[in-house]
Amino acid sequence: MRLFWLCLSVGLYTSISSAQNINEKLVAFFSFSECKAQDESGNGSTGAPVGDPTCRCGVLDSALSLDGKGDAIFFVGPLSDVFTLSDFTISFYFKPGPVNPNAGGSQVILSKQASCDPSAKALWVRYNPKSRRISSGLVQDQNAFVTVTADLDPTACWQHIVLIRSNTNYSIYVNGVLKDRRSTSMRLDLTSGAIFKVGEPICLLDESFFGDFDELRIYSRALTQDDIDALYVRPDRILTGDTIIYLGNSFIARSNPACTQNLQWTPAATVSAPNGAEPLITPTVSATYRLSFFHQGCTAYDTLNVKVIDPDTLDCNQIFIPNAFTPSASPGRNDLFAISNPYAVDDFISFEVFDRWGGRVFEAASVFDGWDGSFQGQPLNAGVFLYRLRYRCKGEERFKSGTVTLLR
Repeated sequence: MRLFWLCLSVGLYTSISSAQNINEKLVAFFSFSECKAQDESGNGSTGAPVGDPTCRCGVLDSALSLDGKGDAIFFVGPLSDVFTLSDFTISFYFKPGPVNPNAGGSQVILSKQASCDPSAKALWVRYNPKSRRISSGLVQDQNAFVTVTADLDPTACWQHIVLIRSNTNYSIYVNGVLKDRRSTSMRLDLTSGAIFKVGEPICLLDESFFGDFDELRIYSRALTQDDIDALYVRPDRILTGDTIIYLGNSFIARSNPACTQNLQWTPAATVSAPNGAEPLITPTVSATYRLSFFHQGCTAYDTLNVKVIDPDTLDCNQIFIPNAFTPSASPGRNDLFAISNPYAVDDFISFEVFDRWGGRVFEAASVFDGWDGSFQGQPLNAGVFLYRLRYRCKGEERFKSGTVTLLR
């Protein structure tokens, strides 16, 4: 059976390697691979676990799990020099532990704060497990400070948090989405000798952090939205974008489960493996599929919208051809130039693409074939190309021509 579907530009995974200069001004990077608190940036910061953090499955490999009873991680080295007057970005993932109904105050996730004195220079990140809100503050003194807050993503267990100081602005992002931004009248001076820590309480009502912590990155610059998107690896998400498919066809739905093999697709009737990460889906009607990722004490979920088109209902007078495509830029999405609704073509004659000098660079063997942006096995440079489609509609020969832009 021929597989043919169109993926809309919705929710596809972008790898870290696709971002340009993602390591520019990276001061410290702790992936906690093999549960070691080693700086992989090469800049010489070090991490020292306190108590007995355990090794758990993480976002990409392993993570450190703190028990909320004294476990912490202390960091020293060049990363401390970032928190002065300069711009900076802190990026990390965390997965909260189950809520303790007897717990008191908020849990301290990150801090660079020597005491609870409101006049002391400080950076802190706190999480309230009852309200599922995260907050962060920068303090120069009791008259110069800023606080940002955000609700966690209710569909996710792993939460990607990005905190950015850019000049006088302070911002918080959750799973790639800007949640809050506040400004101060001046650039706050955070210079202090306090140790950068994960998990240790600061004030009397604070609690130790209870949960998993992973992928800590610290930059001496303000990241862009593109950078943030690249760092978000979409754990527990469906990687396949919303899809249009013709009745009778199938497609593979891919997902990115982190730390769980306990999955469930619904509705399950048209899914080949309802508990699998990459099942074959053969929809008979348009539907929204939901994939649940079950973790201990938490369930994440994502959805995939699928529109099913019956070829018999298509009108050969309405043939759709895109005006741009991006081969190799996003594998699996928009990487072929082809007729968008090929089943609407009653009787295919030819589909050709020409360069600006009139040289033919592609000829389709069938109505389902698409051009990958190459000629004689070599990728062509970005530019504008001409296309020509010849077909019969209800016995009458038709022509459709236009331009397509190849983007790289």
